[in-house]
Amino acid sequence: MFNIFSFIKSWFVKIEDRENGLIKSPDDFRDVKAKDLLGAIELTPLPETYRIPYSLPTKNQENTPECVGWSCSSIKDEKERREQNETDANGSFIYKEAKKIDGIPNIKGTYFRIGLQVMKTIGVQMLPTSKIQGLPAIFKIGWYIRVDCDIESLKRAIYQWGAVLIGFHVYPDSWNSAYIKKGTIVVGGHATIAVGWNKDYIIGQNSYGENWGDKGYFYFNENYLPFESWAVVSDIPTNLLPNPSDKPKHTFKKDLFVTLRDPEVKILDECLQWLGCEPKDTESNDYFGKPTQEAVKVFQKRYNINGTGRCGPLTRMFLNNLFSS
Repeated sequence: MFNIFSFIKSWFVKIEDRENGLIKSPDDFRDVKAKDLLGAIELTPLPETYRIPYSLPTKNQENTPECVGWSCSSIKDEKERREQNETDANGSFIYKEAKKIDGIPNIKGTYFRIGLQVMKTIGVQMLPTSKIQGLPAIFKIGWYIRVDCDIESLKRAIYQWGAVLIGFHVYPDSWNSAYIKKGTIVVGGHATIAVGWNKDYIIGQNSYGENWGDKGYFYFNENYLPFESWAVVSDIPTNLLPNPSDKPKHTFKKDLFVTLRDPEVKILDECLQWLGCEPKDTESNDYFGKPTQEAVKVFQKRYNINGTGRCGPLTRMFLNNLFSS
């Protein structure tokens, strides 16, 4: 007998787990932008159609919220194929390492930036199916850069650097076929990669296995654009990198709040001043007063943190991602 309640429950589980794995990376003024890097390169006209010249294994995250990990693993596979290394990177490893440091261990999903950070600092574990094996530290990436999400910018990034990470808002029924469609009610976020384009669509590769979509591939155009995209590059000119010589280094381990007197408050002020959230001529001491509270509010707004100027667990997590040595 058909049970409508079981059907509805299973549908929401699918949305929550498989299609609710990407959380928007907070804006960071220090991110290197693809358009700035391209400004130093002599660009050639883009062809009408294009596919990256490497065949990548189609991943299958199954019913998990690990799409960030699996899409990042595909990017690593693409970089290895440039060196004739037929890897099959483990997206579950990337996701689980990301959850150790993303500051939201009890929330399903994670950020592109954290997945990329894992690949840059820890590396990537290979699946048993990989023809190349080794410790994760052998399989690290170089730099990662932000890509604008319009059609032209995505094409240029794919043509210049290979497959790129792309993240979409998910709507009910939007991912039921290879030609994905935009809806009206956002129910999650999903991470994938883009690998080329034809005359009408950008071509993406999903992590739902080869039985989904067009043998694992999908298509989108300007009617349903991603909200976030990243490319991995081997090097970045030093003039585009932030100057870290005066960057404070500290790991915040406790809540900081108005009226508190603690040595960490002085360090918090120094970090906020370095970020430009607080005027550099503001007196720094160990007292958490109104100026520090207002500076924390600026920081929270910049990183899309709902807060009132208190430096709690989520704010600490973002600060530690920036300043932990």
